[in-house]
Amino acid sequence: MTNLGVAPVVRPPLYRRVWFQRTVTWGLLLVLWEWFGQQVGPFYFPTVGGTLDGLWSVTQDGSLLTVGRSFGHMFAGFGLAVVIGVPVGLLMGTSRIAEWMLSPYIKALFVTSLAALLPFVILLFGTGFEFRAAVVFLFSIFYIVITPANGVREIDRGLIEVTRSLSASRVKTFFSLVLPGSLPFIITGLRLGLGQAIQGVIIAEIWVTVGTGRKLVTLGLARELGEFFALAAVVVLIGAALTQLLIWAQRRFTPWAGDVEASLKGGE
Repeated sequence: MTNLGVAPVVRPPLYRRVWFQRTVTWGLLLVLWEWFGQQVGPFYFPTVGGTLDGLWSVTQDGSLLTVGRSFGHMFAGFGLAVVIGVPVGLLMGTSRIAEWMLSPYIKALFVTSLAALLPFVILLFGTGFEFRAAVVFLFSIFYIVITPANGVREIDRGLIEVTRSLSASRVKTFFSLVLPGSLPFIITGLRLGLGQAIQGVIIAEIWVTVGTGRKLVTLGLARELGEFFALAAVVVLIGAALTQLLIWAQRRFTPWAGDVEASLKGGE
């Protein structure tokens, strides 16, 4: 009788492992950052050490609390965009009439320079919390609407007809087929909209000189670049963490779905 053994698992060499490659890449970037900062001087570009000192400074002066409040305003506008945008997108995907009526306005919003609309938004909402939430809403709503609409269109119409032939109502068809099939697109829309929402709240705060936007402008004008880079890095890292959370959710709840951004580009 032939003795069949299990082949041993061959581990790739160290230099081919992802964690090693990423560690080396980040190490090289930090070395280049430090070298460049020393060459040009702190007036033009901070060193790694200067940025770490800046991080300690913004931790002590309450700037991180300001970042937290800015993200609170961002979540308010982003949440409103999700509550309104996802149902509108699903409606546009399921109804040709709704798509015909709403699509021109949604696409016009995408090609319009939103910064040019900010004075009008100030006239409507003032310069307080409502203004920042409204700007975030405008910046993020396009992707949150258009991706679910594309997701519905990607569903095989044959499956819908089969479901209908089994005497399933429109409501049952929607919740058993259309909504689950659109879920990967919905999460992708949230991920893309989130990046726009973060940009929107910072731009809004720069316009009305409040919050994190004001702090960044003040630090930049004062050439306190260590603190500027540190504060900007905090915003970027929070945004990256939130994005990774949505990517995890997409892989966890829709493991069968691939990348849907190509379909989004087709829908634009």
